[in-house]
Amino acid sequence: MGHGTARAALIYQHASADRGQLIADAVSGLVKKGRKSPEKSSKKARKKPKKKQDPEPEGHAGDMPD
Repeated sequence: MGHGTARAALIYQHASADRGQLIADAVSGLVKKGRKSPEKSSKKARKKPKKKQDPEPEGHAGDMPD
């Protein structure tokens, strides 16, 4: 790790692990908050747009009986 002593490396590892846990907890909290009421905030965003119908076929294919 490039630290002068094994003790310094262990202190760094411990601090890094603690910081990583804080970040993970914060992200987890944001995800839980976002999942609480998805219907209210994004109901309009989930609606599918209406499909445009294809125009009636022209030419020979349009003249054929079904």
